[in-house]
Amino acid sequence: MYVKRDYQRSFFNKAARPRRHYGRWLFLLGLLVGGVALYISANFSQLELQAQEFMGTAPTATPLPADLAMLGSQLAVTGDLTQARDLFERAIEQRPNNIAYRYEYGRLMIEMNQPTITREQGEAIISLNADDPRGYALRAMAEVSSGNPNSAIPFALNGLELNAGYESHLYTALARAYTNSGQYVRGVEAGEMAIISDPTDANARRAYAYALSWVRQNEAAIEQLEAAILLDPNNISAYMELALHYLAQNRDQEAINIYDRVLAIQPRNARAMRRLCGTYRKIGQFERAIGFCEDAVEADPTAQGAWYELGLLQYNAYRMESARDSFAACVELDPSSYACKHRLGLAYYYLEECTLAWDTLQDSLLLAQIARGQGEDVSGVLDNIQVGLQAVTRDCPEYRGLMPSVEEIEPEELDALLDELDDEAPDGESFQEEDDQTEGV
Repeated sequence: MYVKRDYQRSFFNKAARPRRHYGRWLFLLGLLVGGVALYISANFSQLELQAQEFMGTAPTATPLPADLAMLGSQLAVTGDLTQARDLFERAIEQRPNNIAYRYEYGRLMIEMNQPTITREQGEAIISLNADDPRGYALRAMAEVSSGNPNSAIPFALNGLELNAGYESHLYTALARAYTNSGQYVRGVEAGEMAIISDPTDANARRAYAYALSWVRQNEAAIEQLEAAILLDPNNISAYMELALHYLAQNRDQEAINIYDRVLAIQPRNARAMRRLCGTYRKIGQFERAIGFCEDAVEADPTAQGAWYELGLLQYNAYRMESARDSFAACVELDPSSYACKHRLGLAYYYLEECTLAWDTLQDSLLLAQIARGQGEDVSGVLDNIQVGLQAVTRDCPEYRGLMPSVEEIEPEELDALLDELDDEAPDGESFQEEDDQTEGV
């Protein structure tokens, strides 16, 4: 067979071969790559977070203020006040105009014995909304806690005049304010109104109990505190106040049981430990008392009263080196404390550290005389100092013959007086701390 060839056309004619559309495919690929790049650019943050989550390196999400405040309230109920405070402060930082956050934070600060912060929160709320009773309630609480009951009364009454809620909180503050200003009947009446306003308010029952104790209705006060604990099983203040009532009625074991319940809720509660120390000391179980005082100063090294009480127990157990260290810690916390300083001087005397004993007792004598000039009853402390100085002049050769600036004691009486210096704090020698006081018990 013969094929005729056309020699007018090239043998390698491109038109004769099938066309390959490279340009079209490159165009489509460019569109795809551009679309992906555009999507990544528009959603970079979200994609980055997803990638970090996949790799396990994603940052922790910032909690919302409402979540912080809610968790803070829950922690406050369980007794974790420090963590609760931190959470409320974060919530307020994010929402400074939120009155609810400021109010709960201010109430928490009362529980933490920081009334200045409570006062600031009350002022802030009044500035935000003068018709909101919560600002006046905080101001009243702060003034009561600061020892200014007469200043608290107008704030509480102003809040009640608004007739805008929170009556139980306002009456609670008013009950304590009236009581602390000596208006006991009005205090009881305000306490009753607090209960009527909200029978489920544990702090209202505490305030009512406080007022009742001042008119010597101690059994009724105990009933209110027991009811407060049933309403709020984690209310530490209610437990502490109830235990003081039990101790006042010599129901010592019941008080011990209450303090044990506090430690079950807050194992590091230094106040409860110190109270147990004092209670066991009261009933004569001195070793257990020493143990709880040691626990108290370990839990809170700034608790001057616990150091002092521990020193007394060690002193009477003739553990003079330990007593010296405890009284020295007490003096370090407050160098102007004549109570701690004169006991430290007596410990130095028994350890035959004559120079330290003499100088420390002389310092404590000056401090006690200053306190007496300010109206304090320090007669018992001055008697102890006199005994100590006389003992130093008798038993330390370098001070023999020196006459201290107090009335000289006959030598035959000195040994007997030294033996009588027991663990009971004399007049003017007391370390009842502010948060330990339930007046009227």
